[in-house]
Amino acid sequence: MPHSLIRSLFVATLACAATTAIAAWLLRVFDLSNVVMLFLVTVVFIALRLGRAAAAYASMLCVASFDFFFVEPRFSFAVSDTQYVFTFALMLIVALLISQLAARLQLQARRATEGERRASALARVASDLAAAMDTGQIETICRQSIGPLFRARAALLLPDAHGALVAGPEAGFVDLPAARRSFEHPGQEQQGPHAYYLPLIASEGVRGVLALQAKQGHLPANAEDRRLLLACGSSVAMALERTHFVTVAQETQVRMAGERLRNALLSAVSHDLKTPLTAIRGLAETLEEPDRLSVDDQRDLARSIRQQSEELQRFVANILDLARMQNEGMRLNSDWHPLGEVIGNALARASSAVRDRRIKTILPPDLPLIPVDEPLFERVLVNLLDNAAKYTKPGSTIRLRAATCEGEMSIIVEDDGPGLPPIDPEELFAPFARGHVESAIPGVGLGLSLCRTIVVAHGGTIRAVPSELGGAAFEIRLPLGQPPVIAIEDDL
Repeated sequence: MPHSLIRSLFVATLACAATTAIAAWLLRVFDLSNVVMLFLVTVVFIALRLGRAAAAYASMLCVASFDFFFVEPRFSFAVSDTQYVFTFALMLIVALLISQLAARLQLQARRATEGERRASALARVASDLAAAMDTGQIETICRQSIGPLFRARAALLLPDAHGALVAGPEAGFVDLPAARRSFEHPGQEQQGPHAYYLPLIASEGVRGVLALQAKQGHLPANAEDRRLLLACGSSVAMALERTHFVTVAQETQVRMAGERLRNALLSAVSHDLKTPLTAIRGLAETLEEPDRLSVDDQRDLARSIRQQSEELQRFVANILDLARMQNEGMRLNSDWHPLGEVIGNALARASSAVRDRRIKTILPPDLPLIPVDEPLFERVLVNLLDNAAKYTKPGSTIRLRAATCEGEMSIIVEDDGPGLPPIDPEELFAPFARGHVESAIPGVGLGLSLCRTIVVAHGGTIRAVPSELGGAAFEIRLPLGQPPVIAIEDDL
């Protein structure tokens, strides 16, 4: 006899004994027919708390106690009045019916509660799996949610790149040959001596195996556990398939984006390399016959060759720098510099590009030092000046101005040219993005993208806005920080 049943019968015996004692005390006040109800209440209580077997036992024990202790002759099972036989039979039938109905009600309530718990657990697992973005998160959900749900250790086994099932370090209890048989033959579930192996079957095939090791007993323990386990396995399989397709879609998007960038780069490079090279070649061919040229003409041709070479050099440098920064990341060598010096160096480097424009600088005398990587930040200003020169006519005005506001320094490069193109200004900073009327203007659209990369690495922002001069303006905002204190030495 199971230990739990023995305990239930013992508790039922104590309850009947207590009821008999209470009934003996109540007989001082009530009639015997009223005391009978106390025994029926005891039977209902035992049925609700201890189940059908204990309730049936309590029914017979209560009838026997009523007969032995309260029906004449007392302390004997003999019956002096035959009508009590009918009373005992009716009392026993009522007690048994009430006990069985109460036990059935308790069983149904317990099953409903257990069903609700299983449904809530399955919904929670499904919700967690729906939010999982990779197989690592799915493994964690299996280990931390599905395993405790069945009072077991859980491990997720996935195939490697060659399709062979492998076990991770957290799956030390797994019998790998049994798991592989379950993976290769999903219609044959594998119940090993230490674990249960559930193949995770999705619409496109088997995605892996869920291994469970019960802490006590075997898995699945009953039909309800089996249905819940199959539902969890189905949810895990769908989550694995979803992450697989998401990975495939992301890889496809990356390849498509790479192809678009490659095609755009090849198209732009073929045009923008050919233009300066053709010009350099034509100028060089002209210089091959110096006798037909004056000294001034030769000097102009040489200057044109140098300018075209510088343009080509900036173009190639932008491509190489942007590729290096995207592959290796940005490495800053920041130091404190006066903005006026940085702007002066940038104007010197861009002198050939802006030679036919009027340059104006508006810098307050009390500007603080800024923490920048000087060569890289000069590249930002040179690209902005070169961009302004490309989209403005000779004689146009290019203005550089700066100011401080709320712990930031604002640097604006603006012109009085045609203004911003009719697109979202943020699109101008994308690689290979170009403005309007771009066929007659050299460049592949990497200058502004490189500017944003460098400015963001400095902790700043850059945006394109309409200029007060009527053209386009590019505003850079950099955090000021706390400049170092310069010690002034006393004269000796």
